[in-house]
Amino acid sequence: MKNIIMNTTFPFFALGLFSCASDIVSSGSPSDRPSDCPLDCPSDKADLNEYQDKKWYLDEVRIGMTIININRENKPDIIYTIMFNAERFAGIGAPNRFFGLYTANKDYTLLFNKVNSTRMHPIHEMYTISEHDYLTYIERANRWKIHNGKLELYSSKEDGTKIILVFSNRNENENENK
Repeated sequence: MKNIIMNTTFPFFALGLFSCASDIVSSGSPSDRPSDCPLDCPSDKADLNEYQDKKWYLDEVRIGMTIININRENKPDIIYTIMFNAERFAGIGAPNRFFGLYTANKDYTLLFNKVNSTRMHPIHEMYTISEHDYLTYIERANRWKIHNGKLELYSSKEDGTKIILVFSNRNENENENK
């Protein structure tokens, strides 16, 4: 009886072991990259610390084929910013402060909970992009990456038009000298 159990159990054990081994070997392949990951998105897992605990300044907004450059010359450097820690984000629109919770994963996906903000009325819109649009794009962002030292948040409009928010990180000393 003991030999019958051993003879029937071993093939199933070996089959299970082979199945696990093939999963381990194939798990790191580039084909596992999410299909909506940007083409130059690395196939290895993201380092979430790349963008955390830094102040990011909006440099440009890409809406479809249109690029809106944020010219900060002679304008306050404190607006259109964002910072992240392990689970919270905060920043300044124009002129409101905003904040909330987010989740980022090592596959470059991102999920913002509702963006909360103060409710000061802007005296005038300082750039081509309104504060309302900026906060909406952040709230709808679903993917991130660091490209050439810049943080890119991938978002979209309601009609499906792709939006990319491009941020640079400057240290505080540079900002004081401007």
